Amino acid sequence: MNSGGKIARPEGRCGSLTFRERGPDQRVPGGDIVNEHLRRPPLPGRGPGTLTQMIRGIIRSIKAFLSPRSRHRGKIFLISDLHLNHAKIIFHCHRPFTTLNQMNSHLVERWNREVGPDDTVYHIGDLCIRGSPRRWIRELNGRKVFIRGNHDQHLIGAKHHTVLTYGGYEFYLVHNPRDAPPSWRGWVVHGHTHNKVPDYPFINGEAKTINVSCECTGYAPLTLDHLVSLDLESISRMETVHSQPVRKAR
Repeated sequence: MNSGGKIARPEGRCGSLTFRERGPDQRVPGGDIVNEHLRRPPLPGRGPGTLTQMIRGIIRSIKAFLSPRSRHRGKIFLISDLHLNHAKIIFHCHRPFTTLNQMNSHLVERWNREVGPDDTVYHIGDLCIRGSPRRWIRELNGRKVFIRGNHDQHLIGAKHHTVLTYGGYEFYLVHNPRDAPPSWRGWVVHGHTHNKVPDYPFINGEAKTINVSCECTGYAPLTLDHLVSLDLESISRMETVHSQPVRKAR
């Protein structure tokens, strides 16, 4: 706070991310949502206009709290279904690898090339097959938030789903797109279907689904900044992150 009673807005690098917040003792049915505590501004000094200055300061503090810049220093990424240590997935999903070791090494290298230590990655199910996931968690950069997939029995702390808002869009993150509530009117970000189900390409604008299975994201995490830059509401269909989108008729 400066001498005029104004509170400076915190700086950051994340983009326009906000979360649906809950208090420390509240949970969303079926999954937690990221929560931070509000830092109360110091009271201004006494004098003319003190009440007005205090109200303005509180409003600025609330706006700063709701801004991702005050809470997240890095970028936000999405990816799903790495299936590390799963040899059969190479053939099942036509992945461009010849050996299991080649696939594992490539997925870890691509992740770490994109993701820094201050970044957050939402992995939306099926991190690895066989063995403990702890090895992969240690090797992969960034803060990792795990959505539980059908192969994540040993992944402690994984959530069924989470909800976030970014760049004016609402996203429901869940492994299987069929598990999204029918009443949901925003976008569903999912994995599970890989590149095997025609109804679930990278983007299905009619159904408002976004498939971030790694086969659809070029085997690398995808930033939310890039996703919203695509002008989602105008897209009818987009096969992979590297495809040209088919736009809706104007």
